[in-house]
Amino acid sequence: MRRCAVLLLMLVLLTACGASNSGLSTDDLAIVKVDDEKQIVQYGMSRAAAEKVLGEASGDKNYLSYENGVKVLYRDNSVALLSLGEESKGVYKTLQGAEINMNKEELKGIYGKDKAIEVQGNNLDYVYDSINKKYLTTTEVNPEERKSFYHISININEQGEAKSIFLMDNNAAVLMN
Repeated sequence: MRRCAVLLLMLVLLTACGASNSGLSTDDLAIVKVDDEKQIVQYGMSRAAAEKVLGEASGDKNYLSYENGVKVLYRDNSVALLSLGEESKGVYKTLQGAEINMNKEELKGIYGKDKAIEVQGNNLDYVYDSINKKYLTTTEVNPEERKSFYHISININEQGEAKSIFLMDNNAAVLMN
């Protein structure tokens, strides 16, 4: 009896651990400095906190550029979109470890082969519905349903490597707002 209870407890713990990695949350929409993983910029973070990590911005309005190929879209002074460009290689990566110039298969290894939406061979998209707790296999859905979606969009170059990486919510993905 005692052995059954221990086995049942282990099964519950293993199931709970696996569930935490099954979807995307706002915690996953984050970048980190390669050489200092305590330096994180995350979706929902205030502009002031983000700029403590990123430094001074250039640009106008709410879509701003920072050194080392990072761009941020702010909505109500909070991070709504993060993007990594080619200059970010070796400086920033996503919280899951995706970096510029990683090949498509490595990226699928990080985010999931069966969860990817491949668009014309040059984009690798991951769209997660946080209400229904599922990845979408197509971007064609009712616009009203999209309010709860989180996106990871990776632009792939001719060599099959990441040219840019975007982490965002649906408003940022569709409206740049």
